[in-house]
Amino acid sequence: MIKYCFKDSPITIKAADKANPQRIGEALAKIAAAGGGELTPKAVVEAARSSSNVLHKHFEWDDSKAAEAFRLDQARNVIRSIHAEDEDASDGHAAAFVSVSDKGGTSYRTLDAIKNSADLQARVLAQAERDLDAFQRRYRAMQDVCAIIRTAQDALAKKRAKTENRASA
Repeated sequence: MIKYCFKDSPITIKAADKANPQRIGEALAKIAAAGGGELTPKAVVEAARSSSNVLHKHFEWDDSKAAEAFRLDQARNVIRSIHAEDEDASDGHAAAFVSVSDKGGTSYRTLDAIKNSADLQARVLAQAERDLDAFQRRYRAMQDVCAIIRTAQDALAKKRAKTENRASA
């Protein structure tokens, strides 16, 4: 029997405090088996529609709330789709708005704002380190890839430490 667990904390699914990773994993495996080994978001939503399904409580079934959440997701996609010319970028353009996390949540900042703020740069570099950690965990079975990631992580950590020192000065 497979032992299921959550990948990271905090758990960001609806009703996370009532979430049982074993039951959710088993429900997802059952849906995948019914789909010939293929698990799709559409199949998961269809199975979760039944109020007796363990997944049901982890979805927003109030259409007005779900619609608003969908529009917010669309807004994120719109923001991420816009790039600006950037002579420093290898292909001549970079994201015009960059996601920055802090205690108040996540927002987007202009590339110029980040370039002109050591604090924002440090936060973006910290996120890049977290992204590389996640990438390394995902591909940990591929040792040659992980060695390349570790090299990048070391370089990022040094750059972030330097940037944080500048920000606190």
